[in-house]
Amino acid sequence: MKKTLSIALLGAVLAVSAAPPTAAKQIAANGSFTCGPHALTFAVRSLAPVRQGTGVRCVKISDGMSSQRIPRIAWYGEGTWEGGTYRHVGHAFTREPSDISAVGYASDINGNGEDANNNFPAGTLKVSLAGGTWASPTRINVTGDWNETWIRVSKIGYTPLERPKTCGKYFDQYTVSDLAGSRRGEGLRCMLKVGTRNTTWFGNGNWEGATYSHLGTKGHNGYGASDICDAPFGPNCFTYGYGSIKFSRSGQVTGAWSEKWVS
Repeated sequence: MKKTLSIALLGAVLAVSAAPPTAAKQIAANGSFTCGPHALTFAVRSLAPVRQGTGVRCVKISDGMSSQRIPRIAWYGEGTWEGGTYRHVGHAFTREPSDISAVGYASDINGNGEDANNNFPAGTLKVSLAGGTWASPTRINVTGDWNETWIRVSKIGYTPLERPKTCGKYFDQYTVSDLAGSRRGEGLRCMLKVGTRNTTWFGNGNWEGATYSHLGTKGHNGYGASDICDAPFGPNCFTYGYGSIKFSRSGQVTGAWSEKWVS
């Protein structure tokens, strides 16, 4: 995974829980955090006025169409809800090409100091397109087990959680090394079990001393991934098209990458 880019560490705290639905431009002007050029950045607020929640969602668009085995979208999310920190990975699937609602699944990453440790394996998250198209969403509502709205922004004020070092019990966890053994570095991979297993994952680590974080998922042509580039996720900042990443049953990852994953 060859990568190079440097982005400065961020500071401000996200404050969107009280923002009105039309406040995307105002939110965007209030900070400097972004998921980077390869993932869409969303600010999060509660749909229930009595609950307080904030956070970010880094969203990767797939070409799932009507396939229930290929997501419409996948996401990495983190923030604070009711005073406790959370971090999760999720994906959502539609049944028909014209559907504006998708069936969502998500699991919390836990064991790095996060307060939340929940799992949503039953397809009880309703992920609804509330603005734009699935190819370019501007607003997404998530109801059912959750009750929140995601507002697409260019940048927001948010200080990310520290980089995770473990996935927790809801993921297939892998440690990563260079396949040829010639490149310095290591990594963590958190592969979702819920929904369609072995489809969506969050990964981080470092190669040759440069940190990286990415979100990977599946398209019709195969697997692809996009880096979350802002600090402390980056500084590496690349994207890998669907079909460019190949997995073998022995844990070898080839194509655009050259890695060995060990559970």
